[in-house]
Amino acid sequence: MKMERILGLTAGVALGVAGVASSANAALMLSVSGEGEAAAQAAESAFFSKLKSGYLTEGFESYTAGTGSQANTISTSVGDFTQDVAGTGGSCDDGDFSCSGGVAILDAGSTPFFGRSAVPTGPDNDNWLDSMDSQEMTFSVLDGYNAVGFYITDPNDEGGYLTVSGMTFSYEALFGSSLDDGQVFYVSLIDTDGLGEITFYSNNESDGYGIDNVTVGEVPEPGTLALLGLGLAGVGVMRRRKA
Repeated sequence: MKMERILGLTAGVALGVAGVASSANAALMLSVSGEGEAAAQAAESAFFSKLKSGYLTEGFESYTAGTGSQANTISTSVGDFTQDVAGTGGSCDDGDFSCSGGVAILDAGSTPFFGRSAVPTGPDNDNWLDSMDSQEMTFSVLDGYNAVGFYITDPNDEGGYLTVSGMTFSYEALFGSSLDDGQVFYVSLIDTDGLGEITFYSNNESDGYGIDNVTVGEVPEPGTLALLGLGLAGVGVMRRRKA
């Protein structure tokens, strides 16, 4: 069974485990694909269908993967990725890498980790952005966009949570309970007020994840309102099951 979680909410005071909130302010909609590359690619296609033309996708292929890429902040075409709090010990200190050296661009030949990879798989997609086991990492979305989508691999070995637009979501709520290495999901967020920072937190100082093919774009206001009318926002968690 494959399951897609769609969390529809509005800015305000959170109510219950689904993070439902009520306000007259703009709405945040967070969607998570079912597990696996096929489900993630379908979710990416659905996300693209909501966007106006002119969206940007960063696949990290213009960067040289490896230790030379590691930095506290990596600036990309879609925004900045910053290590706020470093992890300690474990594979992030392997070789010439340093846990406190920041985030990095990795590929299959340079990664010290298991379970993280470039997605979707293909001959032209080798690199991904790795958290390097940061206990806290912030993605500062490029100004002027109200929607972002990305692939995430190996997100919930030890648990954690993310914050966006004043809301907090546990990894268990987003991805399920503790997962094996190599799990793949697609996450998309739409906020009609615009997206500022998305911060990822890990519950373990030697656990992390990979992020790839990050897209930023704009969802037109009428389209967002149509989604609200369809009941995809403000209703908590909706599960769509497929055999």
